[in-house]
Amino acid sequence: MKQKLLPLILVLYLLITLAYGVVNPLFEAPDEHWHFFTAVYIAENKRLPIVEEDYDTWLSQEAAQPPLYYILGATLIAPFDTSTAREDVWLNPFGTQGIGNAAALANRNQIIHTTAETWPWHGTFLAAHLLRVFSTLLGLGTLLGIYYSARLLWPNAARRPLLATALVAFLPQFNFQHAAISNDPLVIFLCTAALWQLIWLWHHPLTMRRLLLLGITIGLAALSKNAGVLLLLFAVGFLVMRSLKEKSTDFADWRRLSTSALVSWGWQTAVTLLLPVLLIAGWLWWRNWQLYGDWTATSQFIRLAGGDRGFTLLQVLAESGGLWRSLFAVFGWFNLLAPAWVYWVWNGLVVVGLAGIVRLEIGDWRLGKTTNRQSLVSNLQNYLLPFMLFGWVLAVYAGLVLFMLRTPAAQGRLLFPAILPLALGLAHGLASWRWRPLLWLAPAAALLTTLYSLWGVIVPAYQLPPIVASLPEEAAPLQQEMGAGLTLLGVEMETETAPSTGSTPLSSSGQAVPGDTIWFTLYWQAESIPEIPPELVVNVLGRSLHPIGSSHSFHGRGLFPATEWSTGSIIADRMGVRLAEAIETPVLAQLFVRLVDDVSLDPPSIPVSSVKVVPDEWPEQSETSLAEIGKAVQLTAVSTPPPQASPGDTIEVDVTWQVIAPPQADWTALLHLAEPNQPPLATGDSPPLNGDYPTRVWAAGEVFSDTYTLTIPDDVANGRYPLWIGMYHSETIERLPLTVNGEPQPNQVYQIGTVEIVSP
Repeated sequence: MKQKLLPLILVLYLLITLAYGVVNPLFEAPDEHWHFFTAVYIAENKRLPIVEEDYDTWLSQEAAQPPLYYILGATLIAPFDTSTAREDVWLNPFGTQGIGNAAALANRNQIIHTTAETWPWHGTFLAAHLLRVFSTLLGLGTLLGIYYSARLLWPNAARRPLLATALVAFLPQFNFQHAAISNDPLVIFLCTAALWQLIWLWHHPLTMRRLLLLGITIGLAALSKNAGVLLLLFAVGFLVMRSLKEKSTDFADWRRLSTSALVSWGWQTAVTLLLPVLLIAGWLWWRNWQLYGDWTATSQFIRLAGGDRGFTLLQVLAESGGLWRSLFAVFGWFNLLAPAWVYWVWNGLVVVGLAGIVRLEIGDWRLGKTTNRQSLVSNLQNYLLPFMLFGWVLAVYAGLVLFMLRTPAAQGRLLFPAILPLALGLAHGLASWRWRPLLWLAPAAALLTTLYSLWGVIVPAYQLPPIVASLPEEAAPLQQEMGAGLTLLGVEMETETAPSTGSTPLSSSGQAVPGDTIWFTLYWQAESIPEIPPELVVNVLGRSLHPIGSSHSFHGRGLFPATEWSTGSIIADRMGVRLAEAIETPVLAQLFVRLVDDVSLDPPSIPVSSVKVVPDEWPEQSETSLAEIGKAVQLTAVSTPPPQASPGDTIEVDVTWQVIAPPQADWTALLHLAEPNQPPLATGDSPPLNGDYPTRVWAAGEVFSDTYTLTIPDDVANGRYPLWIGMYHSETIERLPLTVNGEPQPNQVYQIGTVEIVSP
């Protein structure tokens, strides 16, 4: 039965990873289109690219990478017509908004995906999918390397090799990365193959043929990515430790090793290991030095990636959270995260595995299984190979840290050249527990995480807006022609909207607070298909029409430009706008929509809806009230007016309103300077908050401050005049009942104070 499990694991890996390659849209993986176009360049020009000062943005930093992957890729796609590749691939002009931003509400896609990408593939897209399959097959080779390395370590424990292989085969990030066009799968495979050879050499006699094969593997790795240079240094150190282990059993033996023996060993290693590496990769290092003055060309990579950021070690370590998450499941262009439970599953497996290793070693120490009183070296030899393999993990991590000091690179895939020792260590720790169901529960849980990541994370992220038969009843009709042949039929808000006077909200799903996301659906219809896709701009405006949120993309959150629509179809474009963290509240924010194209120089913004935005917490309610208006609003505080003023002066009055019941209508606050029962000499009537928060949306429990102003006319005679405040219906001008301590007040007003008018 166990003999059949390996083929099952490999078949499941192939099916899942191929599904990733089909479901995840082309070039929606880190740097994928750059990798592809570098291979296309070599296929078309039959030479390696050179990074010029004015570099080719279609190749970008990948033009400075070691070329083996691109040479192999160019060979694979040579039979296909990729001459129109740069016209076939439509870069999202707003895509930079979404790179590395998991909170992005639009433009997560770096590419605009058209019907040309759909099955059956041809030309550019067939070539791209072929390279994705190539990556998948390289991953299959990596899994075989993990399995047979584990068999070398545990020849009598069949479960551990299977467990190590399954954990990697069902690791979401491994599946995702090996379903993308990238040089990572090749260097991961070659590093795994080299480590398998080193483990084999640890247990078997050293031969020239084996060393030569190892040198070729390392040379190919160095020709694939600069991690191959680290692999060379590690392999030399590994072979030194192997030689010492073979020639000595105690520290005294180490001291007795002759210089001639070490020189002989070093010469043999140099010829059979280093020479193949130099022959395979040395020309590239010389070329890089001649072109860039940097034998690894890292300087060009850094330049094209934005320049040396000059981070400190502490700043790099602060990015460890993102690095750790992306070791398991971060998709897209670092902007699609799995749900928290996926990370909990993998964190749990790691914790249980580490605990298993600690438990096992403590148990062995207590039982004396690792103690040999005759030789300390013999005791250490039991741990030497695991420590050496762990040293490779540290070497890869150290190389990544050095790279991260200079450029953003907190990506778990860059640790995958060390996937073999990581998988072996995790499998060893999990298998050490006596609870046998863990051996199948762990890979089953891993399988669940990768399947959910595929169908529950990646698929929804790139789904196009649905096409509906008609405008839903819940939507507010607009029938607004927006230009470019597009009509905005209606809008459906998911956040509480403002009703018209006497009506009810369109939705009662909740009001917004600063930092919230406002969700809504715009219903569009194309009378004619535009030749150039218009850009959809949505603005949310707060008090005094100050911007508090915006979105700028093509339709469909950047996924569905109008040029891809069908005439007459109704597109239900659900989208969100995130509000700013700092907003003056409360406010009835206004939602404006406009289309921008090359024809309309100044397209109008159309108001489509409004959203109630309130503070995170309202101020505490006052137990005392100066006056009550309309049995709905209390005046709890008012500033004292200045004792004197002159004609032309402006008087400001600060008040605090407290809502005890929804007014459900639009009211206007009055501020009058007038003799009792006489027409006003000066007025400062205004809707509360200058109309930015009308009373029809007020709710019980709200408390907020407001300011009203009144300007003294030039013809007001000297004298002392009362200053009054109250409210009236905005439509009927009828004053609202006003009481003080339950007593109705004459003229439904409250006297704030008295102002003496003195002419200058």
